Amino acid sequence: MTSRASISGGLRSAIRFLGPAWSQAWAAIGLASLVLGLILALRLWSPLSPWRFEGLLMALIAVLIVEGGLYRLALGKGRLGAGGLGWGLTQWRLGAVWGLNLVFLFVLGLLAFVVILAFAFAVASSGHGFVLALPMTWARGVDGRSRLVVEVVGALCLVGLTWAGTRVSLGSAASVAGDRVVMLSSWPDTRGKVVSILLARLCLGAVPIGFAGTMLIITDKAPGLAPALVWAISLAAGAAIAGLWLPLSVGLMAYFYQSRTITLAPS
Repeated sequence: MTSRASISGGLRSAIRFLGPAWSQAWAAIGLASLVLGLILALRLWSPLSPWRFEGLLMALIAVLIVEGGLYRLALGKGRLGAGGLGWGLTQWRLGAVWGLNLVFLFVLGLLAFVVILAFAFAVASSGHGFVLALPMTWARGVDGRSRLVVEVVGALCLVGLTWAGTRVSLGSAASVAGDRVVMLSSWPDTRGKVVSILLARLCLGAVPIGFAGTMLIITDKAPGLAPALVWAISLAAGAAIAGLWLPLSVGLMAYFYQSRTITLAPS
């Protein structure tokens, strides 16, 4: 049995999808770019903002509108509304998948945290100055080689979380294609594709996500910038995420979902 998916095929498919995405979902992409730009410019994402919840909710809705329409387009699930604008069962299903993924990774993250704590306690108990009855001495027991052990365990847990998240990364595409919420049942669809999906997403996200992150750092670390420049930078970052990263990501994941079928070697 062999998978028909490849990194190069995914990259080509994602780039080719940019044209149809913009031509049929231009209004939704433009709206999401504007919403994300406003949130960045007004710093609504900051924990100090009293409008943080409202801002993040607006961003979530805008991204769901875009992603829902783009997945319908990429998977051939019918015509889009005017400019890709619209809200329906597709967006609700995607929201449910995102929520389930968050819960899934949160639970795994808690388990990873317990594992790291267990190893940290084990190596600390063999270190100098450790006194079981005095918790303030536990940290001193983790030094040198012991700290390296904890760091290695932490890195392995991070790799495990990334692997698990990638195994369910086709849930959104599967939910749109199957007209039902799919999360853990999409796990088999990524068999043998984890590395390909990770590398392809890294390649496609390097430019738009890197650009948006750089713009965010500039506006955050340089408070003396002219307001017009802050707005320009923020809107450019929003356009990079909504106008470039989202279509590329949807095109890529639609490719891997559609190539989930396998070809049987002749007997």
